[in-house]
Amino acid sequence: MPSPEALVSALADPDRLLLFARICTAPDGLLPDADRQSAKHVKRLVAAGLVTMSDNRYRVVPEVFREALAKPPADPLEALFSRGRLVAIPRPGKLRRALLAHLAEKFEPGRLYTERDVREKLAALHDDHATLRRYLVDEGLLQRSNDGGTYGRPAEAR
Repeated sequence: MPSPEALVSALADPDRLLLFARICTAPDGLLPDADRQSAKHVKRLVAAGLVTMSDNRYRVVPEVFREALAKPPADPLEALFSRGRLVAIPRPGKLRRALLAHLAEKFEPGRLYTERDVREKLAALHDDHATLRRYLVDEGLLQRSNDGGTYGRPAEAR
């Protein structure tokens, strides 16, 4: 269930808001546009749970607003995810650190992972897997070999 903040964030871009309005006002749903920018915007709307694709048309998911306001999530990390995908990377601070610790749990301590393994695990959660990987390394939750080819989660994460 997305948080109200995640929904507002998804609609904060004026072009994305306009696209959302076009989808809302299309009685039978909106056909996909070949424009790359529109595809990028609709991808964000889908990730936030505001829009879905059915019968090759984009359709609004109005109940997402009711669900977002129904009750606050018990875990603040819950609000960062929608349908198992990370909607937004929080700014530096306690919440980001908690998110990174949560992501680090996807990696078994003491095991070595190739860059491809790390990319696949993180890309399944968020499109910007490189940023997540860099943050994990910067926080010491993942260690990178000197040649940059392998990664591992330290046995004792700091």
